[in-house]
Amino acid sequence: MTTARRRWYEQSIPQSGSLAWSFPASPLELGLLILMAALVMIGLALVYNATYYLAQQYFSDPWYFVRRQGGAALLGALILLGLWRIDYRRLQRLSIPLVVLGVASLIAVLMVGEDRLGARRAFSGGSFQPAEFVKPIIILYLATWLPTKGERLRELSRGFVPFLMVLSVVVIPIFLQPDLGTGLLIAGVAAWMFVASGATLVQVLLGLAVGAGVFGVLVRVHPHAMVRLLSYLEALRSPDNAHGHLSVVWQAIRSGGLFGKGPGATWYTLSGQVPLPHSDSVFAVLGEAFGFMGVIAVITLVGVWVGLGFFTARQAKDAFGGLLALGVTLWIAWQGLINLGGLIGVIPFSGVPFPFISYGGSALLSELIGVGMLLSVARRLRDADLDRRRRDRRAHLSGAGRRGGPPSR
Repeated sequence: MTTARRRWYEQSIPQSGSLAWSFPASPLELGLLILMAALVMIGLALVYNATYYLAQQYFSDPWYFVRRQGGAALLGALILLGLWRIDYRRLQRLSIPLVVLGVASLIAVLMVGEDRLGARRAFSGGSFQPAEFVKPIIILYLATWLPTKGERLRELSRGFVPFLMVLSVVVIPIFLQPDLGTGLLIAGVAAWMFVASGATLVQVLLGLAVGAGVFGVLVRVHPHAMVRLLSYLEALRSPDNAHGHLSVVWQAIRSGGLFGKGPGATWYTLSGQVPLPHSDSVFAVLGEAFGFMGVIAVITLVGVWVGLGFFTARQAKDAFGGLLALGVTLWIAWQGLINLGGLIGVIPFSGVPFPFISYGGSALLSELIGVGMLLSVARRLRDADLDRRRRDRRAHLSGAGRRGGPPSR
């Protein structure tokens, strides 16, 4: 086979890591991207429906909240595209500096942050919440660190105890804000990543005991947590007598019926009865405006996205990529379950926002960063397949050359 013909065959297969971004993207990447974009657009519509009257009254601009959320979405999309483009393995070298920066920001917000709604969680008028950005940072750090432990991970002194120390450094400042929902979410995701890395049964049982003890202490230390827990237990005993936040959310969702009242006709939302309808209680707006079918549609979109995320984690080519994809997927899945479970009374209400939909620039931006990392792992699956095809083609061409010439057409 001539050198020119061999070169033409090799160049016909795209190479991994080339400067040109090979399109179209794989069905897996497109699925993750399209579903996420649909959820973000639904969220913007719900934020407008829940806030246009309030925004007009206080800011003389009915699009005030939508503009802020849209700005976060645009910035997040740009970061997402950058993360999607690069090889996720290059992020490993950033894991330690980022986790140090994240912990420092959590300590700083406790010292000089702003008090809002009984907690000290944010800077700049509530527009920057460090705890939200710690979510992808701790996932990145653990995905980098856990595979390096090897068999030592299964030892209490060299595996379990160091893991608890790392986790404590992150979640204790969050608990002190206090933001119990975010702290427990991070702890849960981190614990599952630890289990997926090869934890023993003894470590799992010991972790459950530690978690139960920490939860008991938090409930006793923070009065609002005790109030929420007692309200939850009361709702379990007698759902018809549920009161407060939970009762209003149930009424709003039930009032929407099967297909909802339509945007702009959400009486419970516009009358101010639903607390924080654009953030913590966004599902109340969804249920009242678009009914049971709208709720099911959104849950289905999130469920399919989570399924694709788990598929990415399972197919990842290395332990780091698998843990990174697993952590991001668990984060989104559990955050959605915690928000929805609290609103319908399955678990105590925590104030955790629903991913991609609830209002909150920091939350949405951090979620899009997580999706960018997940897409990078998914893209490497496509690149690995292209590399395999290229190697197979080279082997075929080499065999054809040894037989004395190019294959017949």
